[in-house]
Amino acid sequence: MRLLLFSGFLGSGKTTLVIKFVQFAANHGKKVAILVNEIGEVGIDNQLMRQLDMNVWELLNGCICCTLSADLVSTLEKLDAEYSPDLVIIEPSGAADPQNVLSALPYYKGSPLEDLQTISVLDPLRVEVLMEVLTPLIISQIKHADLILISKRDQAKAEELAYAHQVARQHNPGAKVMEFGEGDSLEFLAKELTPWMN
Repeated sequence: MRLLLFSGFLGSGKTTLVIKFVQFAANHGKKVAILVNEIGEVGIDNQLMRQLDMNVWELLNGCICCTLSADLVSTLEKLDAEYSPDLVIIEPSGAADPQNVLSALPYYKGSPLEDLQTISVLDPLRVEVLMEVLTPLIISQIKHADLILISKRDQAKAEELAYAHQVARQHNPGAKVMEFGEGDSLEFLAKELTPWMN
């Protein structure tokens, strides 16, 4: 079982990307489960994904990064035992710190994980404001990423994209940084993250 952890603040385009990626993986014959974390009583992302016939498991009324860490581990163990997916995509709330998600994973006692990769989706239209008001959270989302994906390439100005690249490099110089727009193919992303899929 492989894990992909997507982080990114609310409105960054993270859920749209996850949906496209799951559809891409399913079209390549992979069994995929999505673990969605919502804050509140109604899981909007979950409802949307279920309408698209995706296998969604959700954690509600809390945040993966704090109160539901044990639930995250038990859910992964249940997925492993009952569904045996090739890939589990973890999509925490946009307000979650990925470090706290990652710190829960050593408690997982299911089948050994074959791979874990983290993606941070960075919104170039808002990154400057977010860095001012949510500095620790945004830096953590960048710092813990293997791949930093700058979204909305087709909407952002050149200077906004340049600033997003600057922030990404400043806080995680070792990460791969890529841009993604609305009409872009996921082939490039799949090659970076899932060479085993081809």
